[in-house]
Amino acid sequence: MNRILEKTADDQSSHCNSTQQLKNFRSIEHALNLTAIVAIFNDQGIITYVNDLFCEVSQYHRNELLGQNYRIINSDEYPESFFNNAWKQIECGQIWKGEIKNRKKDGSSFWVHAVIVPILNENNNPYQYIAIHSEITKQKELEEAIIKSNEKYQLIANNSVNLISLVEINGAFQYVSPTFHKILGYELPTLEKGDFFDLIHPDDVEMVKQSIHTYCRKKKDPLQIEMQVRHANGDYIDVEANFGVTNNPTCSMGSELIMVDMRDIRNRKVIEQKIYHLAYHDSLTNFPNRRSFMNELRSEIMSKSKSNKRLSILFIDLDNFKSINDQWGHDVGDLVLKEVAKIIRSEIRPSDFPARLGGDEFTVMLRDVKNEQEAITITQRILEKLQSPIMLAGQEYLVTCSIGVANYPEHGKSSEELLKNADDALYHVKQRGRNAFMVFNQSIENKTLERRLLETALRTAIKEQQFYLEYQPKLNITKNELIGVEALVRWNHPDLGRIPPLKFISLAEETGLIVPLGEWILRESCKQLGIWQIQGLTNLTMAVNVSVRQLEDPYFVQKVEEILKETNLHPKFLELEVTESIFADVKNTVTVLNEIRRMGIQISVDDFGTGYSSLSYIKEFPIDTLKVDQSFVKDIHTNEESKAIVKAVLNLAKTIGINVIAEGIELAEHVEELSKDGCQFGQGYYYSKPLSTTAFEEYVTNMHTLKG
Repeated sequence: MNRILEKTADDQSSHCNSTQQLKNFRSIEHALNLTAIVAIFNDQGIITYVNDLFCEVSQYHRNELLGQNYRIINSDEYPESFFNNAWKQIECGQIWKGEIKNRKKDGSSFWVHAVIVPILNENNNPYQYIAIHSEITKQKELEEAIIKSNEKYQLIANNSVNLISLVEINGAFQYVSPTFHKILGYELPTLEKGDFFDLIHPDDVEMVKQSIHTYCRKKKDPLQIEMQVRHANGDYIDVEANFGVTNNPTCSMGSELIMVDMRDIRNRKVIEQKIYHLAYHDSLTNFPNRRSFMNELRSEIMSKSKSNKRLSILFIDLDNFKSINDQWGHDVGDLVLKEVAKIIRSEIRPSDFPARLGGDEFTVMLRDVKNEQEAITITQRILEKLQSPIMLAGQEYLVTCSIGVANYPEHGKSSEELLKNADDALYHVKQRGRNAFMVFNQSIENKTLERRLLETALRTAIKEQQFYLEYQPKLNITKNELIGVEALVRWNHPDLGRIPPLKFISLAEETGLIVPLGEWILRESCKQLGIWQIQGLTNLTMAVNVSVRQLEDPYFVQKVEEILKETNLHPKFLELEVTESIFADVKNTVTVLNEIRRMGIQISVDDFGTGYSSLSYIKEFPIDTLKVDQSFVKDIHTNEESKAIVKAVLNLAKTIGINVIAEGIELAEHVEELSKDGCQFGQGYYYSKPLSTTAFEEYVTNMHTLKG
């Protein structure tokens, strides 16, 4: 049957990766909130988020800042052109860095070093900006004191943690602070006889010289440069240098000296590198991730378009990985994936580029292959190597693989086309028995027959209403009280029987059929809740899953209003569940969700912690409830990391005033741990599996009987 019918991909192994990534990101965000002044504003300059430190430093209450133009804190000491130039730079998607003098609510001033980062949508256009400030008021006061008083700057510089020096425009030192000895290990008398430019890394020195000469000539914008300077032991360290001009009549080159204030930024660089690595690499295998692979592939294709060189794409899928997860657990599955990654790396060339797309799917870009046969030879090596059992802690695990191959340029001239065609070739390998490879050819260019059949069957099923709903109870786990239900769609095909949602939901989303299907689900669930309310179940909330494709429908809000009116259901009893994929397109989806929220409908984020999660995103969206993904709940009673993550989510939710519900509760130990951490709501097989309408009514009756 169609690939979707055949493959029951188990992507839960990737949840463990997200666990570590989420933990790392939370640690970084916590550190930022304690040490940095953070604000977010939209493309109109309107503030949408500030952290506590921003309010503390500016003396404004958060409500006085949100919704205001970002210039509310600007001082009047800058020309309009200063801000216009900065705005032009970030509108082009570039990061702006600089020092700014701002004004507090009481009129007093404070200095910050600002970094403004544009956040780009899928079209690479900025739609919001994150400003991260470090207060440098004391530092600026010190710098000003140095300029004003030769007597004072010696004392100040001697006690500064920065590397402060006065140099002539030709690089001759006039003064160096004691920190050059503390941080860089130099003897000050010797260093003062030397040349400032000799300390700078050879790759940076010409750029620094030109920048200083330009700055001294124009004396307009403050000069700030990131560069590397040499330690006494020969190593180089990263610094952020601020340059200013001061006067000294004794200077041999004239009346001007350059004051250089350098800050050691090695720790910041380490954090930046970690963030970059997390964003572009898979934390389990340390392979590049999908984003990194596609960027590299696009770049390689651009370079190949100007030559006659070839490249090949291998799309690798493990054949029986699900059975390893089912039999041995996901921890063992993760170890197997790491070994598979090592095997792939060992069988390709150093110049080739491997990546993990997620789950048990890998890709490899073979650079500069001579011909198709060379790509086939490498492919066969990977296949043969994976036919041997993987040995871990004395236990053998058999994992074979299937590989689809696509060659540039004959099988595609874009990254998307090449990857799609390699995936199509892989699909045919799966159809023919697996543990083999296939090179893409024209006979599989179009959709497979079985895929077309399933898509046709899905269209027919929507038209003939072959679907039905089941309902899973949601409870207050501390009181064992029913609070609501989640509506779950099921497909009963007249010939194939019951088809699991994993088989058809992704196809429905890909083809856009999720829009009419989702409308039917929403209408039927609202209609059923209306019936139950007549029967006396007046306090239940109906949760309905909504796809991003539905939110993109321009008539979605109108359809929701019509269904509520048609079923005579009050909006407060309806809850729409969205997945974290909405965070990928904040600008568009937040508008729709705000309209939904204004109607009185509740909004929850399903599978929280497994995808695009960001604490800053949560601030942007009108969210009532976070649903903690079952991957964090399943081992909360044995895994300290899962327990810590759930507790962090609960603390976050409590701080910003939203609810949390835990999914996948299957054991009494789950209930005990969740309750201990303060979680009030949950659902899962421990309470009930999804039920038919009749079975749910019996479930409610039994609950009342037990209470009675």
